Amino acid sequence: MDSDILVGAASVAVAAILLWIGMPDKSGISPRFLRFEFAPLIYPAVILAIFAIGAANLVSAIVRS
Repeated sequence: MDSDILVGAASVAVAAILLWIGMPDKSGISPRFLRFEFAPLIYPAVILAIFAIGAANLVSAIVRS
């Protein structure tokens, strides 16, 4: 039960860190790894999936307790 909460919180934290890493700088230049063809299409979906899995895990752990 406690591990579900920890895994959910860690997933949400990882999604937040990935979101912060992918932000453009003040001049609007994207990070180097997002300049490839498919990276801008896949990266937001990966962040959203990690966040959704973490949030669902947190909610299910809270409801079960």
